[in-house]
Amino acid sequence: SGGVSVGELDFVKRAWERIGGELAFWKVALRPGKPFVFGRLRDKFLFGLPGNPVSAFVTFLLLVRPALARWQGATDTALPSHPGILGQSLVNPGDRRHFVRVKTDAAGFVRAAGTQGSHILSSLAEAEGLVDVPPQGTLAAGTPVKVYRWE
Repeated sequence: SGGVSVGELDFVKRAWERIGGELAFWKVALRPGKPFVFGRLRDKFLFGLPGNPVSAFVTFLLLVRPALARWQGATDTALPSHPGILGQSLVNPGDRRHFVRVKTDAAGFVRAAGTQGSHILSSLAEAEGLVDVPPQGTLAAGTPVKVYRWE
């Protein structure tokens, strides 16, 4: 989709620096969404979203949306959320926070919404929210969780 990346074929970082822009950061410890750029050029700001659609959606919700809301004068920029109970374990063996796309099943339990790859749009289409699984963490079935929603 033409978004930022962490590889040699990412031209956004070099182009931004070439025109005199400063980068505050280039990668974030999120899954999905590791490649993410934030920078400034005088009074202009750059939000560089990842190329994978699910990664772009998640980083927009978690990083761009709150910044835009704050700039518009909002004092509460948190995503809306509701409590849930996990109907399955969610495991994150990685070193980044993993925002798992989730949905509520017929019994009222929160479960992963399909396969969680950053390129898999069907899990995003099925999902009603995100659950934050900490790095190298496990949330066991039956654990109370906060489900972050979008509207």
